[in-house]
Amino acid sequence: MKKLYHSILSGVRGTPFAVRYPDGSTVAYGGEGTPKFTLVLRTEAAMRAIMVNVDLGFGEAYMYGALDIEGELLDFLMMALTSNLESELRRVSGQPTMILRHLPSYLRVFWQALYQPHTYETDKRYISEPYDLGNDFYAKWLDKDVLYSCGYFKTPDDSIDAAQEQKREHVCRKALLKPGETLLDIGCGWGGLLIWAAQHHGISGVGVTLSKEQAAFGNLRIKEAGLGDKIHVEHCHWQDIEKWNKVFDKVVSVGCLEHVGKKWHDRFFGVVKKSLNPKGTFVLHTIGKQRPGISLAFGNKYIFPGVYTATLVEIATCLEKQGMRVQDVENLRLHYSLTCRRWAADFEAHADEFRAQYGDPFVRMFRLYLVNGIAMMAHADNELFQVVATPGIDNVRPLTRDYLYRA
Repeated sequence: MKKLYHSILSGVRGTPFAVRYPDGSTVAYGGEGTPKFTLVLRTEAAMRAIMVNVDLGFGEAYMYGALDIEGELLDFLMMALTSNLESELRRVSGQPTMILRHLPSYLRVFWQALYQPHTYETDKRYISEPYDLGNDFYAKWLDKDVLYSCGYFKTPDDSIDAAQEQKREHVCRKALLKPGETLLDIGCGWGGLLIWAAQHHGISGVGVTLSKEQAAFGNLRIKEAGLGDKIHVEHCHWQDIEKWNKVFDKVVSVGCLEHVGKKWHDRFFGVVKKSLNPKGTFVLHTIGKQRPGISLAFGNKYIFPGVYTATLVEIATCLEKQGMRVQDVENLRLHYSLTCRRWAADFEAHADEFRAQYGDPFVRMFRLYLVNGIAMMAHADNELFQVVATPGIDNVRPLTRDYLYRA
């Protein structure tokens, strides 16, 4: 296995780095100069696991300490994405001889990646696993209003609090919210956007989440803000919205589509259409990707079970099937990279607390997820789409985007 790795790593150009192998030897690779970091491979098993599935193998090896980085984890991930390393590892691991040699392991990974069916019941588990870790946990490293989605940065130096406040206002302006209108927030999290819309745009409305923790905390915050007569959070499935037979002036969904599952996309957008005033506006905020395909195995297994990120074409096709018209598309990819930078820094500030409560593998798992988000949003095929759509023709929307940027 060392010979195979040496062959692959010898072709990497650019950032100088070193690798320490399980036999204790250290070899320099990359460009000239002092190694910027050292990749420590502690076991042959970890090396084999990476060759079976680069993403899951590396993630689990790092998570459980069979692999480590001496230096900055971000430097390694950036190097892997900007050099030919990741693509070469995937090419080699996908060779027929490699697959046959490790067939049982390949089959386990394949099953994990594909068999995560989205049903009414499994969706509850897929949401409760990541989001019901505890409100205190998230409050320590998210912004002051606990928004677990991409912020909107007017400058790269904006704080996470400023970026999330700007994101909420950006979404509200795209929805063209007016006082007295009704708003439906599908996947409302802890209610931050709903509260902002009520306080600053005078709406009434309801948010929906499958997380008990989020619903309880969201309604507590709404009560504390004195908005209980205008807005509230429902703990229910997005499919339950159809049973309400209610129409809202505006509908927003931030960070929910990723959890819906590809086969339910048409149903999801159908619920949006039925819940929206014929003259209303829908704003979708979602992680996306350039090319269709299954999600990375590590994130699907440990971070967001059942997640599927759609391409812009997939989203537009679903909207068109409903007869909806796309009015505006914005890609906030680099905004999400900056968001992950803020989250990662704040998470590390509390790492010792989290380690004492959840254990070291949990801390390493979350660290890898957050730092990988910085790198992938900057250099991989990930995207962050904001799509504005209407049920039909809209001839009254402002001709320019000036309304989004006024003081």
